[in-house]
Amino acid sequence: MEVLRRGATATTDDCVMLDGNGQRPVVRLDGATMNASRAVWLLVHGDPGDDWVLHTCHRGWEGCINIRHLYLGDHDQNMIDKVEAERQARGEINGWHKLTEEQVREIRRRYVFRHPVNGGRALAAEFNVCESTISSVVNRRSWAWLADG
Repeated sequence: MEVLRRGATATTDDCVMLDGNGQRPVVRLDGATMNASRAVWLLVHGDPGDDWVLHTCHRGWEGCINIRHLYLGDHDQNMIDKVEAERQARGEINGWHKLTEEQVREIRRRYVFRHPVNGGRALAAEFNVCESTISSVVNRRSWAWLADG
């Protein structure tokens, strides 16, 4: 509980860390089990309701509970933060990827709607993926972050 108070009363921008043994730290507060950062928010500001307690330092998963790093958001904002902090496995580091960055750039460079060689069906066969994958690549529903350069 002392470390929660330290996080709740932090006066510097240094992370206040709570060891989670390699996982996001969880604590019991008022009989309820919750993420430690949520507990700190509750101590300082009260119940955040359905809002998520997010971290400006992107170190919540490591155990940062500095109140100065916490803010409220929703699931969508949390996903944006995850990508910005580069904790989202995307592209070739995602274990489910079917294409490489080089292949995605080539598909985007070559694609011509309904072309017999460079259309979606032909490229799908060439790269051994389904046509919907080609469509997602070309329309930037997947690999959207990848520049064409």
